[in-house]
Amino acid sequence: MSFATTLKKNAAKFNTEAQQLFDRWRKLSTRQRSQFVFGLCAFLIVFYTLIIHPAGEKKLENLRYREEKLNVRIKSSSGNIPTPSKQDRNELSLEQANREIARIENTLENLKKEEQRLLQRFVALDNLEGVQVLKSALAQLAESGDMEIIAIEHIYTRREDRNAPPTKERLLAAGQGNPYKRPLLHFRARASYRGLMRFLDGLGDLPYIAAPVWSNIRVNSEKRPKNASNSLDTGSSKPREWLEVELHLAF
Repeated sequence: MSFATTLKKNAAKFNTEAQQLFDRWRKLSTRQRSQFVFGLCAFLIVFYTLIIHPAGEKKLENLRYREEKLNVRIKSSSGNIPTPSKQDRNELSLEQANREIARIENTLENLKKEEQRLLQRFVALDNLEGVQVLKSALAQLAESGDMEIIAIEHIYTRREDRNAPPTKERLLAAGQGNPYKRPLLHFRARASYRGLMRFLDGLGDLPYIAAPVWSNIRVNSEKRPKNASNSLDTGSSKPREWLEVELHLAF
C-alpha cells in the first residue's frame, strides 16, 4: 500500500470521526454543553497552575540568562569581533531573544488574566457565609432530582477537624494541602442515573464554582420482597438498583 493511499484512508477516517463528534455535540443540551465547558475551564486552571506556568517561567528565566550573556559579550568586545564558535552560532541573537521573551511574557499575561477571571467565580475563602450558601445550593440541587444526600463534609488537612465548622484558616490550609490549591467538599449520596446526570448538569448554575475533581460511583442493588404489594406487576421481581455516589468538589 502506497503512502498516498494510507494518507487518504487516515484522512477519511479522521473526517468521519470528526463528523461523529460534531453530531454528538449538536445533540447535547445547553446544560450539557455548559457543563462540558465548565469542566474544561476547571481543567485549564489546574493545567496552567501545575504545568504551563512553571514551564513558562523556567523558559523565560533561561532566555533572560542568554540575553545577559550576550550583553556581557558585546560590552567586553574591544572592536575586533571574533569569529563566532559553533556554540555561539546555536544561541539566539539578542533581537531573537527579546522577541521570544516578549512573546512568552504576553502569553503568560493572557493566561494570568484568564486565571483571574475563572478564580473570581470561586467563593472567597474568608466568605464563610458564601461557603454555606454553596453547600445549601448543592443540597437543594441534589434534592430537586432523584438523589438522597448522605453527607456533605469538608476535607481538612487534620483528621480530627473532620466535623469542625469551616474557618478561614482551616479552608486555606485545606487548599494548600492538595494539588488543586482549593479546599474540597466530600459529597456522598444515593442516586438514580437520571438524578446523577441532572445533578452534574446543574453544577454550572450554582452561585459559585464546585468543580468535580474525583469520583467513585458504584452500582448497588437489593432484591424486592416476594410478598411486596406490587409483586404481581410485570418486572416487579427485578432487583432495585441505585448508584452510590462519592464526589470531591473543589470550591
